[in-house]
Amino acid sequence: MNEITLKSSSDISQRVELLTILYNKAGDNVHHSDTFRQRNMNYSLVIFGALMALGIKLEDLLSRSTVSGTLLTLMVIFCLWDRRWHKIKHGWDYSSRIFYKKMEEVVNEPSKDVTFKVYYIEGERFAERFSFQPIVFYFLIIASLTSFFLFSSLKLTP
Repeated sequence: MNEITLKSSSDISQRVELLTILYNKAGDNVHHSDTFRQRNMNYSLVIFGALMALGIKLEDLLSRSTVSGTLLTLMVIFCLWDRRWHKIKHGWDYSSRIFYKKMEEVVNEPSKDVTFKVYYIEGERFAERFSFQPIVFYFLIIASLTSFFLFSSLKLTP
């Protein structure tokens, strides 16, 4: 990603203002990512429950297998989508911390040029694989896999 340099010869208040805008924008993006992740979780739980109920009510094994396969596919998609938004959230969170440190540099050392990026992709590596929300998605994937065995063990009505 391209770097931006704020020269020491420019007005300090404008440099701090620009970094403040970037800091606030990064915070907004963290909030947006968290909101989207929560919405993604809500949709996945509703769809999981609906497809499980549908699979239990269906009569033939082929239909149940189709529902089970669809359920597994959707839960994997939701899990991957959550992972991506989780990484983006951590990238913006890391970026906001960098912007804050750059504001400190500008205020404490006004004669120094400050260089930064708009987004720090290296912050994405701090996204945990086993925090609460990813674990819920892993559980949904495992439950989707076991739904095939659950549906096949249910008695079929002739």
